Amino acid sequence: MTPNHSSLSPTEGGLREQLAAYFLAAPPPAEQTPAQRQEYLKKLNQLGEIERQEILTGAGCSRPMVWGNPVELLQALLTAAQRLGAGLGQPLLLFPAKETDIRLDTLLHPRLLSVAVVSLLRDGVTAAPRRPLWVRLAEQSHCLAVSVTAEQPFGSPQTTAILKECTKLHSGSLVHCKNTVLFSCGEVLEPPPGVRLYTAPTAEELLRDTLSPVWTGFYAGVYSSLASSKGSTNSVSGNENASVSDSSSSGADTD
Repeated sequence: MTPNHSSLSPTEGGLREQLAAYFLAAPPPAEQTPAQRQEYLKKLNQLGEIERQEILTGAGCSRPMVWGNPVELLQALLTAAQRLGAGLGQPLLLFPAKETDIRLDTLLHPRLLSVAVVSLLRDGVTAAPRRPLWVRLAEQSHCLAVSVTAEQPFGSPQTTAILKECTKLHSGSLVHCKNTVLFSCGEVLEPPPGVRLYTAPTAEELLRDTLSPVWTGFYAGVYSSLASSKGSTNSVSGNENASVSDSSSSGADTD
């Protein structure tokens, strides 16, 4: 069984249709008033929550996979998140540097992997707003390890469940130790017959698509966390306008 929109409950399906109609009619971010921008971010958050719930609803089901290098996707995703976080005053420190080359191919479900990572980043920010968040990619024996460290213990039950589904699908493992969460993706030496090759989007493409996980799963949630934390009035009021305005909605991100 492969999860699809037909498996949604009537409530979930109706909400997704409402959100689709909203995003089709909404003004471009650069043209939104402050009130419209607040509503836009709220809707992005709702879309991200629907996607996270769909992953959990479909846990254990077979999913269509592609074959490629997860590092390229993760570097683009993390670079986009870093730029968006900087606009909110939220530092995201990435290791290794973008130019570092790690070649490790595997079977991928890009959307699930993306949602898992941005959910983990969001949890780290929620635990320690405006404090540095460290993300490290490391090549280990036949796998890619991804670790996220915050200054405080973090990790919601929902994100943990998503990570478990992600590591199960990507033949990896999950370790949670206080303020660090590490998960891995297992290496696949060659693609099975019929599996298509995957080309990762660039950070710029992810930033242009405001319905991509970096927006729905990271930016909208981080904005809410920072806005609700102490002293947020001045911190989330200036640079975030540029972050939203510099990107335009181009439709949903696809695998």
